[in-house]
Amino acid sequence: MTVLVAVLLVAIGGAVGAVARWGIGEGWKALRERDGRPSIILDLVPWPVFLANILASFLLGVFVAQLGSASAGGARLGYLLLGTGLCGAMSTLSSAAIEIVDLSRRRFTVIGVGYLLLSIGAGMSALWLGLVIGR
Repeated sequence: MTVLVAVLLVAIGGAVGAVARWGIGEGWKALRERDGRPSIILDLVPWPVFLANILASFLLGVFVAQLGSASAGGARLGYLLLGTGLCGAMSTLSSAAIEIVDLSRRRFTVIGVGYLLLSIGAGMSALWLGLVIGR
């Protein structure tokens, strides 16, 4: 496999993953606008980032169960496209980190720590569930 093919696979998967993450955020905004009622839990906690990370973790579990991780052969191509590209772009530790820092700066430190712990626990659980379902 050439480096160019690997780069293209990761780029294509990454483009789809980034658009999916953006779509989750836009869908969340539309749902919140349609609902119209203020909610501390729904408006304060960065749920779109959480949802994107959990979905990416679940999908990564399924892909690893089906393809293996970055191993050799044809499965490697699938992993580059789906695992590295799609899931890598859909999940975003940096966005979660900035959301936690933002909550802390706004004096919602307990919510930020809770969000961090929930994200880690739910992400690991989603990955495990994807591994189990993907077999």
